[in-house]
Amino acid sequence: MSVEEERRYDNVQIINIADGTIIEGHDAVKMQFEREHKMFAEHGASIIFQVYRLDLHADTLKEFQGKKLAEIKVDGNFVSADDTVAAVKDKVRSLLKKKAGIWTKSQANTALGIEASDHLTLYLNGNPMKDDTAFYADNPIVLPVWIQVLLHDCESEEAVQLVNKLQK
Repeated sequence: MSVEEERRYDNVQIINIADGTIIEGHDAVKMQFEREHKMFAEHGASIIFQVYRLDLHADTLKEFQGKKLAEIKVDGNFVSADDTVAAVKDKVRSLLKKKAGIWTKSQANTALGIEASDHLTLYLNGNPMKDDTAFYADNPIVLPVWIQVLLHDCESEEAVQLVNKLQK
C-alpha cells in the first residue's frame, strides 16, 4: 500500500476495556494496533499466570507481593466459556501442584510449594477477580492476558483489604 492508500483511522476510537482509556486519532490507533499485533504474534491466544506468595506482615506493597515465584503460560482454551473464576482457581491450583512437584524433585524452587490451606486470589489489571463471576464473560479479558495469582494463608477478602490498604 502506498502512503496515499494507507488506511486512515482518523475517525476511529478505541476504548480500553481494562481501564476505560480512549485511544483516538490516526497515529494513536495505528500504534495501538501495532502493539496488539506484536503481543499476539509473541504470545498468541494465551493466559499467563504470574504467581506470587504474599507476605501478610509487609509494610509496603512491593514487600507484600514479594518476588515472582513462577510464570505459567497456558493456551486460552485452558479456560472454557462456562468456567467461573473459582473453577479457574482450582485449575491453577492443580498446575501449581504439578509445577511445585517438578521443582521440588529438582530442588530448584521450593518456595512455590502450595499447601491445601493456601488460598488463591486472581488479579486482573490491578483488580481482584470475584469467584462467582464467569472468567471470560464477566471480566475484561482480551488474549493474551496476564493474571496475577496471589498465594496466601488468609481469606481472599482479607488479602484484598491488605492490598487496598497498602495501595493508599
